[in-house]
Amino acid sequence: MYSHRNRIESIAQKFREKGATSPQSAMTAQELGLPPRFEEAMKRRLGQTGIFVDIGGRYYLNEERLATVERLGQGMGGRRRSMLPVRMARMIIGVLIVFLILIMLIYGRIFDLLLLTVSLIVIWIGLSTYQIFYLARLRSSRSAL
Repeated sequence: MYSHRNRIESIAQKFREKGATSPQSAMTAQELGLPPRFEEAMKRRLGQTGIFVDIGGRYYLNEERLATVERLGQGMGGRRRSMLPVRMARMIIGVLIVFLILIMLIYGRIFDLLLLTVSLIVIWIGLSTYQIFYLARLRSSRSAL
């Protein structure tokens, strides 16, 4: 599988090979041999990383920023992947809540099921809150760079 990190590194290598590593040596995407989607990506997340800098349609590689991003593991999805267990738990708990509510609708209110459902809802809200704060903190640490 061709990961995001590998794509960034292969693009960075093209910049190095062509010598586009400073504002003075910036080149167009065509001169660098990059596909048209590079310029589209620069208008979105790729441009926000600061790894590749746009100077009026000419680009250069910011090696310092690339090293910082790699060191912190940001922009490559590393920290988002660490949320996978929380996201999976939220999904499983959500399905269980729906299942328990359906059972109670069919068989009537069963106190034990009601108590279990309320407990799962509280846990689900706690996990959701944790995920929101975690991702907000991650976003603010990225913008501080």
